[in-house]
Amino acid sequence: MAEELQSLLEKIQSDGVDKANMKAESILKNAEKAAERKLAEAEKQCAELREKAETDAEVFRQRSEQAVKQAARDVVLGVGQAVLQTMERVLLKDVSDNLKGDFLQDFLGSAVKAFAESPDAAGGMEVLVAPDQAKALAEYARAKLAGAVNGGLKITADSDVKSGIRVMLADGRVEHDFTDKAIMVAMSRILRPALTKLIFPQPQK
Repeated sequence: MAEELQSLLEKIQSDGVDKANMKAESILKNAEKAAERKLAEAEKQCAELREKAETDAEVFRQRSEQAVKQAARDVVLGVGQAVLQTMERVLLKDVSDNLKGDFLQDFLGSAVKAFAESPDAAGGMEVLVAPDQAKALAEYARAKLAGAVNGGLKITADSDVKSGIRVMLADGRVEHDFTDKAIMVAMSRILRPALTKLIFPQPQK
C-alpha cells in the first residue's frame, strides 16, 4: 500500500513538473515571438523614419538650392536695373548739359527752319523753352530767325521744360518734343537693348 502511494505521489510530481516545463516552454516561445515582432516593428519604424528623414533632407536641399538660385537671380536683376537706371540718369544729365548756349541756339535754328515749310506751320510756330533759357533764345530768334516762319515765331517760357525745346504747330495741335527727357528716352530706347544683353547675357545652350 505504501509503495503504491509512493508511486502515485511520484507520478503526480512528475506530471506536475512536465506540465510546468511545458508551460514554461510555451511562455518562453511566446515571449520570443513577441520580442521578434517588437524588434521587426522597431526596425520597420526605424527604416520608415530614416527614409522620411532622407526624403525631408532632399526636399530641404532642393528648396534651399532653389532659394539660393532665386536670391542670386534677384540680386543680378536688382543690380542690372540699378545699372540701367544709372545709365539713364547719366544720359539725361549729359543731354541736359549739352542742350544750352550756342548749341541750343543752333538747334533751335535748325528745328525752326526744318518745320517752317510744313503746312502745320501756316498759322505760326510756338517754341516752348526752359524759363532760364527763354530770354537768350528769344533774343537769338529775333536776331537770326525773324521772318523764318510765315505765320510768326513765338518763344514761350514753360516750367515743364528743363532743357531743350518743344515745338508747337497748328495752334498747339501738333507737337514735336526735343526736350532733354524726350531725347534721353529716345537714346535710351536705342541703347537699352545692347546694354541689357551685356548685363543679362543669355545662357549658352
